Amino acid sequence: MVYDDGLTRDDWGKRTDKTGTRNLAFNYWHRKFLSNKCYTTDIDFYEYRIVSGKFQPKALVEVKQFHVKQKKYLASANIKALYELAKRANIRFFIVLYEPLDEVRDEKDPPPFRFWLWEPKSKEDIESYNEEQFERFFQKMDNDEFIDLMENL
Repeated sequence: MVYDDGLTRDDWGKRTDKTGTRNLAFNYWHRKFLSNKCYTTDIDFYEYRIVSGKFQPKALVEVKQFHVKQKKYLASANIKALYELAKRANIRFFIVLYEPLDEVRDEKDPPPFRFWLWEPKSKEDIESYNEEQFERFFQKMDNDEFIDLMENL
């Protein structure tokens, strides 16, 4: 079933991007005019399903490019806040790093990416992140493995 709310959607029922750009006006306002006791973070992806007309939350997903492996980004207050929100919502939390690959492909195929996925199990797990031990935290995945994970949440 495709969710029909009158908004522009593609053939699969997914919302289409209207502008292709990100408006940061509210971001600027929040940083400039609220005190330092007010913290915020954006949510990259809230993964959910619609089954029999009902929403089923599945996961929060924080996405970064592969070169962003430093602890200051992957164990930040923002990451911990998103982890806490996912736990309170009783859904999974992933950090996904991606690297575009320069491969020739058919336009019907997904763009070739390499993925690394980490599903922290606790705040202590996040705090223990160490870039020198990157492979201990992140699991490498190809397109098909990542698609399978997301499709089967």
